[in-house]
Amino acid sequence: MNIFWNIYKNIERELIEISNIIHIDDNQLSVYSPKITELLIRTVVEVEAISKELYFKNGGNKENDNQLFFDTDCIDFLENKWLLSKKKVIVSAPNFYFNNEDNRVLTPLRKANKRGSSSSKWLIAYQAVKHNRNNSLSKGNLKSLIEALAGLYVLNIYYKDSEYLLGRDHNGTNFDSSLGSSLFSVEVHTNGDVEFSVDNRLYKKNANYDECIYIIEPTQETQNIFLDFLKEYDKKVTQQKLNVVLNRLSSKENLTQNEIDKITIEIREDKSIEQNILNESIPTISKMYNDMTYQAIINKQQY
Repeated sequence: MNIFWNIYKNIERELIEISNIIHIDDNQLSVYSPKITELLIRTVVEVEAISKELYFKNGGNKENDNQLFFDTDCIDFLENKWLLSKKKVIVSAPNFYFNNEDNRVLTPLRKANKRGSSSSKWLIAYQAVKHNRNNSLSKGNLKSLIEALAGLYVLNIYYKDSEYLLGRDHNGTNFDSSLGSSLFSVEVHTNGDVEFSVDNRLYKKNANYDECIYIIEPTQETQNIFLDFLKEYDKKVTQQKLNVVLNRLSSKENLTQNEIDKITIEIREDKSIEQNILNESIPTISKMYNDMTYQAIINKQQY
């Protein structure tokens, strides 16, 4: 049971209810109230809880005691694995009227692994209202709440770690980039091309790769088909080159070792054999590309 997502959705719903009372645009982000402060505190309490869960779920090995800090230990650990500080969240709800790009497109976990004045502004605001609410109420404003909730949204997505089959939709046209949120959506890396070789794969990354929370790639089934084809292709090339070498050697008598080595190297470096086999395989390759299926997966900096 995922209680974190249910709690996140409750806080999100309450913020959306506020947006039905306040016209939330670039000029209203400094608005504050006891209710907004309450939501900020509840949000960051959830950030603390889920970041610790993610820490242990993904290999963190510090003791789970009062010396384990959610920011400088847990979020820092996750930052080093997933580069969370660069992941972008878009405020996409229709009743949030932001024209300023900095208010509409957020990097909410930037500096969330720091302490004190070096920390993110929403964490600084949280510490202020938690320890001295009467004198710091104005810091618990809409801007701090929205950014903190965006950070919680990101952590929830990584906690759920869901994969989505897209069929042949390589651009993710039908992918729901809100991922169940009524307020936010994510950046999606839509270049699903992968260059295959027998022993590895190279994913073609666009400039926004690090900012994307989801990436689109060929499914494992598709990748296996390509890898099987490449293994068979390599076997054919190797066998044909071997046959050519043997034919050349058998047609000559009393060859020295240097002459044998020269013939072997010459055939090995001859690209015409690969090209001929590749040309013969064009219908097969074309069918593989046409039948290729895709999936959307979490960006864990795996490429």
